[in-house]
Amino acid sequence: MAGSVRVVRSGVVRCVGGLVSWIASLGAGSAQVRDESLFIRPEDQRVVLFGSLEGGRSVFASGGAKQALSGSLDRTGFVAVESGGFGLTPDRVRLGDSSLPAWRLTTQSNLLGGHQWNRPGLFLTALAGLEVQHEQLTVAGRVLRFSKPRYGLRAEGELWSHPTDWSLVTASTVVSSARGSVWARASAGIRTGRTLFLGPEIGTYVTDTYREWRVGAHLTGLRAGILQGRLSAGWSMADDGRPGAPYLGATAWLRL
Repeated sequence: MAGSVRVVRSGVVRCVGGLVSWIASLGAGSAQVRDESLFIRPEDQRVVLFGSLEGGRSVFASGGAKQALSGSLDRTGFVAVESGGFGLTPDRVRLGDSSLPAWRLTTQSNLLGGHQWNRPGLFLTALAGLEVQHEQLTVAGRVLRFSKPRYGLRAEGELWSHPTDWSLVTASTVVSSARGSVWARASAGIRTGRTLFLGPEIGTYVTDTYREWRVGAHLTGLRAGILQGRLSAGWSMADDGRPGAPYLGATAWLRL
């Protein structure tokens, strides 16, 4: 644990120092060349911080960190991931003969370990570990009931592939026994810039009592300094009898 803290602290200090020097060089004139040695080299990057926000019929926000345990982030080896998040979903509660609108708040946290494989044009990650979830229902701003924490196992898989220099294919899957749910998303893209890929995406979320599907488009490879990101938008549909609705999503990550 102490080693991981030292790695993160060192990476943050070097990133901040490099960013300040870069901004200073811009103020000195466009002819001044940025000193690349002030920035963390890819072979020294061992931690990635990430966060995401998705909004539509429901809202879900999450964040966490991934730590390479046997080398840099780009090498084949063992990794550890800690993440957490919360979601807010509209619902209805029946009280006697009436049905009232309600909101269901879900919080979750997990600790996972696994392995990643890096091959030319292909990056694959497999993770598994423990998860805890908690739900609470509110009606008219009042807490109706608290649920007991649900403990379970969680497995994740992720694929990131460049079949050609101008194409991108991704796939992600999350299986949770705490709620008995499966989430999956797949996308494809064509290079539209130096690091940008644009294309379609599809997704699904399934539990014992609820099913949701999403169809949309994504823009992956956005950059703002040392921050990278992904945007998505489209249409979501569910089997609860309510009409479909648009959705928006944003994901960002920072390598240290």
